[in-house]
Amino acid sequence: MADFVVIPDVDPIPLPAPVWLLKALLLLTFLLHIIPMNLVLGGGLTSFVTEVLGRRRGSEYHLRLARSFARMIPVAVAFAITLGVAPLLFLQVLYGQLFYTSTILMAWPWLAVIALVILGYYGFYLYSYRWQRWRGVRLWVVMGSALLFMAVALIYSNAVTLMLRPEAFASLYHMAGAGSHWNIGEPTAIPRYLHFLVASFAVTGLFVIIYGMRQLRSEESYGRWALRYGAGWFIVATIVQMAVGIWFLVALPREVMMLFMGGSVFATILLGLGFLLPIVSLMLVLQASRALHPRPMAWTGIGVLAVTLVVMVLIRDLVRDGYLGGKFNVMDRVADPQWGIILIFALVLLGGLGTVGYLLGKAAAATAEAR
Repeated sequence: MADFVVIPDVDPIPLPAPVWLLKALLLLTFLLHIIPMNLVLGGGLTSFVTEVLGRRRGSEYHLRLARSFARMIPVAVAFAITLGVAPLLFLQVLYGQLFYTSTILMAWPWLAVIALVILGYYGFYLYSYRWQRWRGVRLWVVMGSALLFMAVALIYSNAVTLMLRPEAFASLYHMAGAGSHWNIGEPTAIPRYLHFLVASFAVTGLFVIIYGMRQLRSEESYGRWALRYGAGWFIVATIVQMAVGIWFLVALPREVMMLFMGGSVFATILLGLGFLLPIVSLMLVLQASRALHPRPMAWTGIGVLAVTLVVMVLIRDLVRDGYLGGKFNVMDRVADPQWGIILIFALVLLGGLGTVGYLLGKAAAATAEAR
């Protein structure tokens, strides 16, 4: 039964856009989603650690940064949820019969995501708006919310790895059809999850670096401290991330791993960039944390990491298609493009992103004036 591949039939309705366009939109919107998502995953625990250090050391700087985290994280949650809708929809359009089957097999954990997100979101709001009144328990509130969102990330990671194993669908269902399955036993499940989780602390460190550079304008000593503190989080997380990345690579099935070891020129180049770019970013951030004028090197390091995120999203897509090779080819999907609707979607997407950018700029300006 384990070798019997069962994949539900494709929806007979043609796709409303070419497969390449839908796939490009999937990767683009997922890239936009993971930026605030990383701040949510890493920001909660970073805030907890920062406040603990502030209390134990009597450090005003640590407590000020934790307070700033308390204000930022609820906004990041809103962005992560909103920007997560589009890639989820594109994933369902392209890989629906695999993704739906995966989430049905793990129905109870999957449905639990709704409650976990609501509770975690509410906890972050309490941490922000009850900062003074809940001084005695706010640490446990933010830790609880951080753990809830880490659990959500684990469930999502399990769902998207299980969908890559259609050969296991039938045996899992016959083993238990109550929707209680996980995918923890799959060799890449843990390293894949840790690859996302550790990366969130590196990205959070960069957010702290950006915060520190903004503070340099009004309070240089605090700004430099924040820049160095964020650099510390980024450097440690990046080193750990590279080790986890090697674990993830060797845990892949041989035929998938060999794509990145010379089997595909494009995949091999991406893997090389995936290891080289974080090292370059790490060196730039390290130099910026020690420099008299840190902005040029810090912004360059942030730019290099942004390119690294693009590379990682492309690698993730190649891994997905490598897993499904011979079982399911998304490029075989039939499309009947509706270009008028596609144009409207593109205009709305660009308009929405422009509006969000404008509002973020106004909010940043208002915050700067308030100081």
